[in-house]
Amino acid sequence: MGVLSQSPSRRLLAALAVSLLLHVWIAGGISLPGFAEIEAEPPPIEARLMGPALKPVPPKPAVKPKSARRPPTSPMPASEPLPVAAEPVAEPASSDEAAPVVQVADTPATPAAALPEAFRIRYIVQGNEGGLTLGQLDHVWRRSGEQYSLVGVARATGLFALFYSGLLSQTSNGRIAAEGLRPESYWMQRGKKSYTAAFDWGRASVRLGGPYGALPVAAGAQDYLSVVYQLALFARPASGTVVVVNGKRAKEYRYQELGRELIRLPLGEIEAIHLRIGQGGEEDDMELWLRAQPPQLPVKMTLVDNKGRTGVLLAEAIE
Repeated sequence: MGVLSQSPSRRLLAALAVSLLLHVWIAGGISLPGFAEIEAEPPPIEARLMGPALKPVPPKPAVKPKSARRPPTSPMPASEPLPVAAEPVAEPASSDEAAPVVQVADTPATPAAALPEAFRIRYIVQGNEGGLTLGQLDHVWRRSGEQYSLVGVARATGLFALFYSGLLSQTSNGRIAAEGLRPESYWMQRGKKSYTAAFDWGRASVRLGGPYGALPVAAGAQDYLSVVYQLALFARPASGTVVVVNGKRAKEYRYQELGRELIRLPLGEIEAIHLRIGQGGEEDDMELWLRAQPPQLPVKMTLVDNKGRTGVLLAEAIE
């Protein structure tokens, strides 16, 4: 019969027995089968130390791991730096169409370097243009560094060699400066008479031969031969003045460009620049026709001598 069918007194005794057993088990006196392997987890023990408040200790900085040392290597020889190409500089863009690139020749280091080293111009000399031929005249130019030499040698030809004495021979020597030719000595022979001039640029004077003595001269003064090549070989304004020494005096002349002309010469037909030196008709006045093509060499000249006679020089060869 089950427990529920028992009498009340027995049920009470059974309940008391169970309660007693539970108390004994809780007190640790009895080990119940089936619960021996289950251990109750002891409550956590919390301990507190009372004392002065401790300051928080800052955390230690992280230590970087040491890199493994590499074995020492022998130093490599220093190599030459590699050339670095310069980057091109961009030109500012233009609204117009880009102009073609023009290669400009290098500027000569000195004015002398731009001049020819040597040339010879051979002229025929006529009493008047288209008239009888009186003789020949050679102009010879030589340049050595910054020194120049000019020689003009005239000689009569044919019957005129027997009695005509109006032909002119000259020499001019000097330096080539930034402003142009700087003559140092000059010699001229016309017929049986000769004249000389020695320039002293340090004293800005020129000493003439014979009874003519010394004269003051300004920078840029020329002799009667060098003035032709000063105007021919160097840049010049369309008009200006120049002091010319002829062995007897120093005179200021005015020159002027008269334009371009197409002229006929024994050399051929040439485009030339026409210049006038002086007012015309006076002693030592001259007119020049310079070849338009560089170098602008004199290819035609008219000269007035000391007797008022006009001689015409026409180039027949340039060597």
